[in-house]
Amino acid sequence: MIGNFIDTIRLGIRKASKLQSNTKFVETEFGKLRVLDTQGSNPCIITVPDGPNVIEHHLELIEKLSTNHRVICFEFPGLGFSYPNFNHSYSFERGAKIILQLMDILKVDKAALCFSCSNGFYAIKAAEMSPKRFTHLFLSQTPSAQSLNEWTHFNIPKILTYPIIGQLINSFTERKLAKIWYKTALPKSTDKAPYENVSLNALDKGGCFCLSGLVQGMTSEINSTLEQIKVPSTQIWGKMDYSHRKTDSKSILKHLPYCELIEFENCGHFPELEATDKYIQLINDRLQIK
Repeated sequence: MIGNFIDTIRLGIRKASKLQSNTKFVETEFGKLRVLDTQGSNPCIITVPDGPNVIEHHLELIEKLSTNHRVICFEFPGLGFSYPNFNHSYSFERGAKIILQLMDILKVDKAALCFSCSNGFYAIKAAEMSPKRFTHLFLSQTPSAQSLNEWTHFNIPKILTYPIIGQLINSFTERKLAKIWYKTALPKSTDKAPYENVSLNALDKGGCFCLSGLVQGMTSEINSTLEQIKVPSTQIWGKMDYSHRKTDSKSILKHLPYCELIEFENCGHFPELEATDKYIQLINDRLQIK
């Protein structure tokens, strides 16, 4: 992508912090990934934060899931402390390759994926490329590619969609973008401070939120095709997500025609964080964990 060199260069001079002592950096073809791995021999679940969230937002989810699962949580390049290199473009294929490379590096044969919003397309593409490696896709707030493009029109400042200038604007408005996002994505009754404080702390310590690059990458994929895979899938949809007020939650069926659709009535954009126990119970039920 044309403007990605801006993020690669500006982040190249930052010093990435691990923040949590139990995280590590894993080198991939598309940049170093910050990873938390609970390890062990239990069935594996891989989850990723949806920016501007970072691994620290998922610690309660990880702890509770780890009772029955090996949990791997990582930040995609352009988010948190995973800095993109010149090979990264936010395309479906490269996002999928990151998942598969990380699984190879960490010696994971099979896993269930818990991905949300735009990250869900990386999960679908990975399952398309290597279906036998995935036991289940748990998505949330992931519409069709066309619907995501419409979502971008309603929620993302137009200036961020322009290559180079978008990355430049993004580079000095990351904190502001994070604050605005939580006001839009969470129910009005939800205290935004806990989410916001973790994100701003990460940005203060060298983290990143490359929203412009992500939006440009996703926009370029609007006409991409995703095969209708048969990997079992479940979509959890937070009905109080104001950012998706105009989105057809059923549009995901264009890519996953057999996807189970579940609505969480009192959740916004992050059902895995807003209703963690309910979310985990659903996962355990679908994976037949007692």
